[in-house]
Amino acid sequence: MNKTYTLERNDKLGFYQIGEQKFHNKVMALIEGTKTNQFPEWNFNKNVFDNYVWSSEPVTLNLKELYRQRAQQIRDQYDYIRLELSGGADGNTALYAFLLNGIPLDEVVFRYPKAGEKNVTDDPFNTKPENTLSEYRYAAKPTMDWIATHYPTVKITIHDYSIDMLNSDHDESWVFLTRDYFQPGHPFKHTVDAVDGHKRTLEEGKRVCMLWGIDKPKVCVKDGKWYSYFMDVQTNAANPNIGDYTNISNEYFFWTPDFPELVHAQAHTIKNWFNLESNKYLQHLVRWPNYSFSQRTTFEHIVKPLIYEDYDPTTFQTAKPTNSFYNEMDHWFYTNFQDTHVYRTWQAGLDFLVKNIDAKYFNNEIGRPVGFVGFISPFYYLGEASFTDPGTNIHYKF
Repeated sequence: MNKTYTLERNDKLGFYQIGEQKFHNKVMALIEGTKTNQFPEWNFNKNVFDNYVWSSEPVTLNLKELYRQRAQQIRDQYDYIRLELSGGADGNTALYAFLLNGIPLDEVVFRYPKAGEKNVTDDPFNTKPENTLSEYRYAAKPTMDWIATHYPTVKITIHDYSIDMLNSDHDESWVFLTRDYFQPGHPFKHTVDAVDGHKRTLEEGKRVCMLWGIDKPKVCVKDGKWYSYFMDVQTNAANPNIGDYTNISNEYFFWTPDFPELVHAQAHTIKNWFNLESNKYLQHLVRWPNYSFSQRTTFEHIVKPLIYEDYDPTTFQTAKPTNSFYNEMDHWFYTNFQDTHVYRTWQAGLDFLVKNIDAKYFNNEIGRPVGFVGFISPFYYLGEASFTDPGTNIHYKF
């Protein structure tokens, strides 16, 4: 390996600890944990969330007003706000929190690998994750067209990350450009200075926010009680490499210690809906443990209309991918770029992880590692639950 990267040391995004050492990158933490035989501890804003009274009923369950307050909070903190847009429910809700409340938003960025379109399905009736590129035409583009029509002062950028990805001379050290997502495109997808306009904004010295719509609240019923919690797989979405820039920060719209009232109100909204007499029969969808992919997907479809009132739940969206290493979202890459340097380098990076990190830190499918295990926060008590788990058909594996 011959490359080094400057990682954003932003505690709000979560970090790992081994003894007195702090790591903002999961790869580095797991390598050190392997060397020292110490299991890292993940800390996601425990100084705030551990001391928050989660069980109390929220002062307000007016989520749209809380979203407005969060948008204004971010606006007051930064000179320039750049929203990472996919066309999905989380990012669109963050978008609406600004625009529908008259709060200025500077830019939205959609990341798309133009070079990968060849031989890839473009079908509005195919919602498999292999068809993820179709979310551009059927989800993101309609949103961007709406922005262009009604909010023309918002800059719209489509970043073709396949250019940098395919022309790069990177080696297996690319694995340090990401935290939890090791499909070929992710390390190059959300770069902080992807286009000339981004470079100029940073070089002008503006305080720049790279805003992410992360995430819907995690809730569960465990031992007859409702809990909320966080998981590092979601919080590790932001790219850690900020280069020489010191004036850019990643912000999560929903999962933030700066405004815990928001995720608190979301969690209680979900809990209260599932506690309704007419809906209790669905509480198996939130039992702990439950790694059933289909049940988690059903849960997401239910909660989106509950907490994202302005989002159209009929918007096209493909299914979530099943793993990190061989992510179906990069079907375009596996189809069109085998027998290339980039493909071989991607595989070399995965080999590096497997050789240098203890096997206990990997999820496995059919005898091979497919990604890292997830780390979770403490469980935060929301209230009592009436669900009694029969103990049957419990899914322990993805």
